[in-house]
Amino acid sequence: MSDGAKLKAILDERHMSVRELARKTGINRTTLYYIVKNDTRIRYDFALRIANELEINVKEICDNIPFSDKMDENEVFPGIPSAFGGVLDGNRVKRYLKYTIFPLMFMYGKDAMPDVDNLLTNFYKLDDSGRSDVVNMIEALLINHTDPERERNVKTIKRW
Repeated sequence: MSDGAKLKAILDERHMSVRELARKTGINRTTLYYIVKNDTRIRYDFALRIANELEINVKEICDNIPFSDKMDENEVFPGIPSAFGGVLDGNRVKRYLKYTIFPLMFMYGKDAMPDVDNLLTNFYKLDDSGRSDVVNMIEALLINHTDPERERNVKTIKRW
């Protein structure tokens, strides 16, 4: 059974349509229909969004996982081309992944990445006022809900 069949089985079990999943994940409905109908592989970034929405482990629907169970930094950034007309060159993105994202994933687990992907994707869907509200809400939550040990750990790795 390939990815598409696994996804179809989960959707059937939950009485969820492909159309509903597309709306909730932001993945094109035609793309999801094609995956399910032709029982094809799911791109890992799509699988992360789907797993996050369905609250399942990405391994349940995706055979094409670019990370092994024992992840190392070469898996996180094998090579990144220049993006956005040179605004984010490959070296800068690679540094960000190497010195920020990879250590966070290493410390706190890669299973949270679907949530991070979903939050980041939705953050950029918001207008300026909405993004400002999210930042303000996080700052307010940090006042009462900061884990001192995690705060110390994050300060040791956070750099761009």
